[in-house]
Amino acid sequence: MNKEKTSQEEIMQICRHIVAQEGLNALNMRYVAKECQIALGTLYHYYDNKDDLLISTVESIWKDIFHMNQSYDINVTFYDYVYMLFKHVLQGIEKYPHFLTTHALVMEKCKKSEGISVMEHYFEHMKKAMCKILENDQKIREDAFVSLDKEEFISFVLDSIILLLFQEKKNCSVLLEMIHRTIY
Repeated sequence: MNKEKTSQEEIMQICRHIVAQEGLNALNMRYVAKECQIALGTLYHYYDNKDDLLISTVESIWKDIFHMNQSYDINVTFYDYVYMLFKHVLQGIEKYPHFLTTHALVMEKCKKSEGISVMEHYFEHMKKAMCKILENDQKIREDAFVSLDKEEFISFVLDSIILLLFQEKKNCSVLLEMIHRTIY
């Protein structure tokens, strides 16, 4: 990097690279400054301490994992969207090995509430997207949500996706079958 002015995004790019190659535990202020080829004081200009750096890095990785880069058709079925979401998040998890399991431990050591807030922000973002897809899915049975709450259903599906990824599963066929039998 070694530019006269270094941006936070450039620092986050280096941090994401470090996490992808060495894991979240490898991040510390001195190492990041060295990898960015900047003075430690410059890094402290952007981040007050290691906790702030970790939280920003976790947020940046969550964003990278959960935001689908490719645009999707809002009229895709919920079933197909869940499949695409799972595959997309799986690719992100493969890019950052062990991130799901280690980030919770690292966040426990630093500002726990901020780390949880970052994670919840991305989960809420995903739930909103899933809700929009669910509402536009014309193939869903009319009676599918008579006794089933849509928000609880979406939370269950997202929780199931996260659990499958924590378990390092490479497919979500059982979840997809459950979705199919429940709402179509």
